Amino acid sequence: MSSINRTVDNILKGKISIIQLKHGFRYGFDAVFLAAFVNSFLLQYKRKDVLLADVGSGVGTISLIIAYKNKKIKLTAIENNDQYLELAEENIINNNFQKQINLLNCDVFNISKDFLNTFDIVVSNPPFYKEHKNRSKNELENHAKVIMNIEKWIDNSVKLLKDKGIIFLIITTEILDLVLYHLRKKTGSFKIFPFWPNSKKSSKRIILVARKGGASPTELMSGLKLYNKKKLMTKKARLISEKGIFNFS
Repeated sequence: MSSINRTVDNILKGKISIIQLKHGFRYGFDAVFLAAFVNSFLLQYKRKDVLLADVGSGVGTISLIIAYKNKKIKLTAIENNDQYLELAEENIINNNFQKQINLLNCDVFNISKDFLNTFDIVVSNPPFYKEHKNRSKNELENHAKVIMNIEKWIDNSVKLLKDKGIIFLIITTEILDLVLYHLRKKTGSFKIFPFWPNSKKSSKRIILVARKGGASPTELMSGLKLYNKKKLMTKKARLISEKGIFNFS
């Protein structure tokens, strides 16, 4: 792949470098904040030898951030787009995570039975725009942003989990009811963490957590305001993006 069509960007204050396409889908706060949220959860997670799947992993941003903060976790990054896979492989090598992250060329809509009921945790930043809108002339961007079959995406992601395994999703509030409807078939114990652009605007993104076979009451968490009145990132949001982990204290 020509270097003319790529950029190299640094995250976590330069701790991780990401090669990505110059034009098309590029990682944003969704990937960084979802990985940071999972990292905060893993601090309290009691199981050892954790197996984690990153479904629809793209160029590997989420997997890299989680691997950086959790040296003992084994990750499987699942992606089926050839260009993203090529970049993800470079990113894994360049950041020295070859022993920790396994890159799997696999379609989430057609996952091998060998991987079912395998993982303790599944993480995903799925395509969440409805197909009839938010389309781009760039097909790679559509591949990463536009819903093709959210029901099957969720269903297959949950199938990857062991019993009592946990799934972490970041989605738009617009499709929350749809996602909950499909998750209720096999999961419960929902936790909802909203992001607000500022103190005056409603939430447009949420992190949704569910446990396979869970039955605890739904929890609406405190959430996070991203920008202050001066349109600058809040101190808490900035620290999360720099450190790659939430501080709930």
